[in-house]
Amino acid sequence: MAEPVIYRRRANRAAHGEREWRVEDDALVTRGGSGNVRRTKWSEIVSVRLYHDPTPQKPFRYMFALKPHDKVTIVIDNAHYVGPGRYEDRSDAYTPFVRAALARVAERSPKAMALMGETPKRYFFLLVLSLIGLCGVAYVLVALPTPLDGLAYADLIKFGIVLAMLPLFWLWVLRAMPRGVPLDSIPERALPPAKPAV
Repeated sequence: MAEPVIYRRRANRAAHGEREWRVEDDALVTRGGSGNVRRTKWSEIVSVRLYHDPTPQKPFRYMFALKPHDKVTIVIDNAHYVGPGRYEDRSDAYTPFVRAALARVAERSPKAMALMGETPKRYFFLLVLSLIGLCGVAYVLVALPTPLDGLAYADLIKFGIVLAMLPLFWLWVLRAMPRGVPLDSIPERALPPAKPAV
């Protein structure tokens, strides 16, 4: 049996030390900061999800979610808490760990699905909010007085602004759309970008 691939990180200030995940031959072994150990067999995994989920304090954050059958989803990210408002990017250990876990899932649970992007429910909710926002901006430009109204071609400029927003909206729609991918050929964009060599 190959040496287990291990990944560790501390989620936040309240966490009791670092949590450890270990890719073993038959299971994902999780050890909490308090020492509790949980084993999740790879054959129990029904789906995995990979997505980029940045926050102001963690712009580099990528997420890996494993959904076992009839159990709570295991969510792991590449952000390690180091102090109030400070997080360290642990992508160097996270990426090999995720690749090893995906390989075990593909081998032991070949019917499992790999998803990228938002969940379908969240995607629908965000799509509706984005459409409302886009329509709101268009309405404000058309119905309310703006500094552009004094210009000779104000209507064309406003129309151009609305048209310029459409490709950005469409790009977001395509990038966030939930999509399935084969477990054995996960695209590079699903994982943190490789750091340039120094």
